[in-house]
Amino acid sequence: MKKHSFHVFIERLSTHLIVLLLMIIPALATNAGQDRINSGRIGSVGIATSNETTRIVDFRDFAILARYWLETECNAANNFCGGADLDHLYDVDYDGYPSDVDCDDRDPNVFPGAPEIRDGKDNNCDPDGKSDEGLIIPGDIIITEILYDSSEVPDERFEWFEVFNSTDIAINMRTWLLRDQSSSMQDIAVVNDDVIVPPKGFAVFCHTLSANFNGGVVCDYEYGHLTFGNSADELILDFDGLVIDEVWYDEEAGWPRATSGSLNLDPDAFLLDNNDPNNWCNSPQGHEIPNGDEATPGAANVDCW
Repeated sequence: MKKHSFHVFIERLSTHLIVLLLMIIPALATNAGQDRINSGRIGSVGIATSNETTRIVDFRDFAILARYWLETECNAANNFCGGADLDHLYDVDYDGYPSDVDCDDRDPNVFPGAPEIRDGKDNNCDPDGKSDEGLIIPGDIIITEILYDSSEVPDERFEWFEVFNSTDIAINMRTWLLRDQSSSMQDIAVVNDDVIVPPKGFAVFCHTLSANFNGGVVCDYEYGHLTFGNSADELILDFDGLVIDEVWYDEEAGWPRATSGSLNLDPDAFLLDNNDPNNWCNSPQGHEIPNGDEATPGAANVDCW
């Protein structure tokens, strides 16, 4: 073991205390939030009655720190000790993968090569960032409302559509494709950010995100490129090559003419065929959004009959 003078001892001790705080504070913050929702938690360090994976302090943290304090000098600014990256040694969730390779080191169900489970997360840390691959089936997300012909001009700026999560588990639509049918003029928009659709809840996708420029609609995601035809078009939700839902509306084929308002799926038809014009109607009067169009974006649909 190296011998250190007293002032060197104090200097290194201060440095390592800083490193220790950098390691512990995120766990403390996480557990503080957990305490507010978990009344069964025992009020002593590192003990809980729930199955949560976060913790406050583990003495393995001290062991890692002590080992490198005795052998090397540490730099708290970049979390390195004698050339060793503490992130490479520190495994917050104890799933066997350190922080520098684990894409979510707060969740033991997330690590490189992990099996996908229905939790709305990219469990296996693959480069494409997809969540719940192979576990989402057609009908889990359904299209429930489309505004394709606003009273405003240019009307494409005011276009949007609404989806509903028919399952009991939140679904993350990141990496999904929003598209129409394949052709030389095909429109495709990729969902590049997290869009979490809550269980039995809605999400709204808009051509323009800002409520100041889309008629006052509160949106969950701006898709930008995709546009809808004013009399006929198709909207297809594609996840990992699988069509999860699609609506092909055509005013000349029995679909309602939704002018100055949305095309509204009757709530009783949410679990039926939503590509059937008989299950849709114009959004009923009395449900105006700020620009005067009749619609219910992000809220329960109105009965058609």
